[in-house]
Amino acid sequence: MRSQGWIEVIAEISPQGLEKVSLEIIKGSLEFFRPSFSAVFSEATVQFVHSAIELGLRGGVGQEEADRMSGRLYALADEDPAIGTASLAAALSLYFDCAAGGFDADSTLEIMSSCYEAVLHTEGLSQDLLDSERDNDHCSRLIDFQWGTLLNAASTERE
Repeated sequence: MRSQGWIEVIAEISPQGLEKVSLEIIKGSLEFFRPSFSAVFSEATVQFVHSAIELGLRGGVGQEEADRMSGRLYALADEDPAIGTASLAAALSLYFDCAAGGFDADSTLEIMSSCYEAVLHTEGLSQDLLDSERDNDHCSRLIDFQWGTLLNAASTERE
């Protein structure tokens, strides 16, 4: 099963590569919210998340800016009642903490997990399905996206 290979694949990716992978996974995860990212979250959250991603794409985030972003992201969880807000905020906050201090396998996996949780929570799945630890087709596609992103990054690193 591929779940046994996640750590091995991530270990092939440099810290700089993990930064790119993490941001790509966060950005790509926005496409998995149904009916859409902008329909699930408040306008303020949508705008702030997009601006946070743009900041990440520009790079060069220092600790002061990471702390400011983290504070604002966690405030979103109090301001936006969407069930996935806290998980999305956690993914972005950890991204900025790592952008200022360095990426590793554990932080990348945690970012991926938080993105998955954000989408999962907004799917409206019954507790029985969640307890069974089975994914619905939509969440399985998100996992496939994350896995493909990792494989692509590891392949690029080998070149």
